[in-house]
Amino acid sequence: MHLREAQRDMRRAYVNGGVGIFVSGLLWVIAGTVTFYVDLFSGMATLFFGGMLIHPLSLFLARGVYRRGRARAPNPMEMLALQSTAFLIIGLVIAYLVSGTYGDWFFAIALAVVGARYLVFQTVYGMRLYVMLGLALIAIAAVAFWAGITPAFVAFAGGATELLISAFILVPAKR
Repeated sequence: MHLREAQRDMRRAYVNGGVGIFVSGLLWVIAGTVTFYVDLFSGMATLFFGGMLIHPLSLFLARGVYRRGRARAPNPMEMLALQSTAFLIIGLVIAYLVSGTYGDWFFAIALAVVGARYLVFQTVYGMRLYVMLGLALIAIAAVAFWAGITPAFVAFAGGATELLISAFILVPAKR
């Protein structure tokens, strides 16, 4: 399978990745809400454990709502997306370890890691939109470090950004 064909297959099977961005954005908003109304540790747990549901919920939406089939096997872009998950897990572990000393940094570090992972998705889906999304999330994280923005607001800002971008991808896909 050639690169362009593999990317086209990924766009078809995963609705241009829009369902994953939507589920992730929703999770970030929920984690921000939990952080705001409960506490930081509960918000961190929400993001971590909820993150484990992003892929299964995305598949459910892609197949159930958008009636998409599976990616054709073997698709090397599917493996690249899976392999980039290792960086995400390592980043979340680092964010958790740092949060022991600098609790307010957890969401900013996690958001920067998620943004960096989206840069890989430009290759997975062949869409430049992922570079813009990744850089936007990294910029939000950088501003959070520099300006000392509250963790709940960082989560809200990241989630709102993902929800907005998912709308740009999913609204045309439904037609």
